Amino acid sequence: MRWILLGAMLLACTSQRSDGTGKQPQTTATGPPIDKTTRSGPVVARVSLVPASARIGDPLRLDLVVEAEAGVVVEMPPFGEALGRFLITSFTPRQEQLPDGKTRHVQSYLLEAPMSGRQRIPPLRIGFSDRRSGSSGSPDGSGGDHELLTEEIAVEIASALPEGEVAAELRGLREALPETPGVRVRWYHVTGGTLVVLLLGGWRLRQYLRQRAARRARAAAHEIALERLLRLERRGFPGAAEADAWYVELSDAVRRYIEDRYGVRAPELTTEEFLREAQHLPGMAASHREQLAVFLGTCDRVKFAAYHPAPEESRVALEQARTFVCETRLADGKEGAA
Repeated sequence: MRWILLGAMLLACTSQRSDGTGKQPQTTATGPPIDKTTRSGPVVARVSLVPASARIGDPLRLDLVVEAEAGVVVEMPPFGEALGRFLITSFTPRQEQLPDGKTRHVQSYLLEAPMSGRQRIPPLRIGFSDRRSGSSGSPDGSGGDHELLTEEIAVEIASALPEGEVAAELRGLREALPETPGVRVRWYHVTGGTLVVLLLGGWRLRQYLRQRAARRARAAAHEIALERLLRLERRGFPGAAEADAWYVELSDAVRRYIEDRYGVRAPELTTEEFLREAQHLPGMAASHREQLAVFLGTCDRVKFAAYHPAPEESRVALEQARTFVCETRLADGKEGAA
């Protein structure tokens, strides 16, 4: 509806005379950038978002900068992955070789917030392979393939209308209507009307493309989740030192599957809040809610109670996640078994 309102405003403006200043509307976005840095062995990732607060409609710039030691091969996140519900209006990737032999990878996004309120950009995933001879700079000192997750970024998006603003009062006609029949059609009427039609058509097309993308994401949610679980399994089950990060990744895979599959913001809710929300999810049977409660309880025990699970317990937790995804996935566009 924002595009329709914009079109109506432009149509109204065409009937007014220009003030001759030529000034463009200024953005109301204020605040310093948000910067967060994460290191894993020979790789350092910095993610920044500017501004830290903005109004709906203001552009936001997200930069992901990854620096890796010589001999380390980096795999940057695919275009648009893990950006939550933000609309990407521009994307610029680049790579450069630094004088000391390191490599720098940069991905820059221009984003548009979907709505006002507190919005989030989930952790971005960077893969890297340590191919240095006798590599000791990898996270576990063994070289090989690894992953790095950046920190989550939250940003406050304010409404476009100032607080307390109300619609303008209704006014009477500025002058009497002509007594003679007929309507004078001016060029700005035609231009404004055409612009409104084009904006309405563009808005409808945008809505259709978003709905189609959401349907595709919903249908492919289980494939993405199963692939993440398979990568976790290939990494091996964690010891005491790696258990916390391993279970964070395991829980995140299931929560993101639920977000795409059922359209609920699972990663933003606590376990208790989400289980309450799950009572109303269409297509999720009571048995699946029970499976989910047991699984999330296991993950919370490791993440928040400093519990150190045995490898066999981690294998069982991963199989619980895989079973839940397989039994609740969409099959041929229809709900899974209930």
